[in-house]
Amino acid sequence: MASGQVWHRTLKHDKVRAWAESRGAKPARVKGTSDALKLKIGDDETSWEVISWDDWLAIFDEKEFALVFEEPGFSNKIVKRTGKEDGATGAAEASH
Repeated sequence: MASGQVWHRTLKHDKVRAWAESRGAKPARVKGTSDALKLKIGDDETSWEVISWDDWLAIFDEKEFALVFEEPGFSNKIVKRTGKEDGATGAAEASH
C-alpha cells in the first residue's frame, strides 16, 4: 500500500456511487449472471455488462455485499458484509 492510502469498507449507496463516479467507474455484472458485481473502469473487458445503478444496488443489498475501496486510488473489490463496514480498515483486512 502506498503512503497516504487508506482502505475503507462501506455498504452505503451514496458512498459507493460517489466513489465510483469520481473515478469514471460504471456498475456492471458478469454477462449471463445475476449476482457477480463489479465497478467497471475502462471498456476492455467484454465479459462484463454495464447495468443501471438501481439494478446494481438492488443486487448489492440482496446479496449483502460491501465495497472495499482505496482512498485515494482506484483499487476496489466487492465482498460479503462483515459488520465492520463504514470505516477505515487495515491493508491486511481489506485483502480478505
